Amino acid sequence: MKYRPLPPDALARLRSVAEACDVLRSWGEPDLADRIAYFASNADLDDGDVPVTLESALGFLAFFGAVESEGQVDLGCSPEGWICAEWFFSDNRLASVLFPDRDKVDCAARKSDGRFIEINSGGDTGNRSFIMAKLVESGEWFTWFKGIPAAVSSDIRTT
Repeated sequence: MKYRPLPPDALARLRSVAEACDVLRSWGEPDLADRIAYFASNADLDDGDVPVTLESALGFLAFFGAVESEGQVDLGCSPEGWICAEWFFSDNRLASVLFPDRDKVDCAARKSDGRFIEINSGGDTGNRSFIMAKLVESGEWFTWFKGIPAAVSSDIRTT
């Protein structure tokens, strides 16, 4: 397995969704890579839909590479070409994150008692790093990836 998460400058070097998929494969996630590659194709697009965007794929990579979760992740794609990742847990918890671009996310997270949490002062849209930190700090859905070097983890946790 290659370095996870990606160093900040590595995202800028990725030029295609296929390259983003290659990163996922190098992390041992071929199923996620194949799903995103499918979203990037023209297969099954409705009129007006667009394939997954590179910016959305980069946002997902940055998020997925920085955190760990015991939840089962499933991917979808919006008509705008944005990846939606949902983490399902056996105790009814759910974290749903939509990646419109590299830095912005829309998020909804449900606790095991069915209540949704307030992440960003009532808003569900925010900076990816801020939302990641809030989801990790809650202790409900994610932890920081254990292999993150101190310099990277301090950068990720900066809000």
